[in-house]
Amino acid sequence: MIKKRGVALSPIPPIVVQSLKNSGVTSSAEPKSSLLARFPREGEAAPIRVLIVEDDENYREIVSSELTWHGFAVRSFADGDALLGSLDAAAEADVIVLDWRLPTISGIDLLPQLRQRGVNLPVVFLTSHADPTYEKLAFERGALVIIDKTRGVDILAKCLKLAAKSDKPGLSPHWSPTLVGRGGR
Repeated sequence: MIKKRGVALSPIPPIVVQSLKNSGVTSSAEPKSSLLARFPREGEAAPIRVLIVEDDENYREIVSSELTWHGFAVRSFADGDALLGSLDAAAEADVIVLDWRLPTISGIDLLPQLRQRGVNLPVVFLTSHADPTYEKLAFERGALVIIDKTRGVDILAKCLKLAAKSDKPGLSPHWSPTLVGRGGR
């Protein structure tokens, strides 16, 4: 505990950052995948493991860092192809976050490809383009939640905790999709 001008501050546990930029996984200048994880403290439950696919590098890094601060283990990908090329990551994940608009393959087109390859994790969509037609399509394809990006990481973290506790979509008759929009829940 660190005290500074009457405020008690708890040091944040160290964050381990692993970048695949120089690992030979990709030849582009931007890393296609990265891992952020916080080691759990003694007696603390293992973190929820999240895969996030977001093409905006700054947004991806900010959301990944904030989710890590919230206690999640985050592996991020710059596009859908990078995730499809690393399906071993999905075997160890608890939930997937997809951006709606991605280069090469959109998030909505990526979802059925993941399902065809046996990835039945809960999927949460992030979008800044909420549209009823898109929402309906996402739920039809098996998304659990759609979150407007303006809602912030606190809402995303709460939704991810609920999604990780849910049964896998398509396997349970009890799950129901949810929209978390600007004026939503």
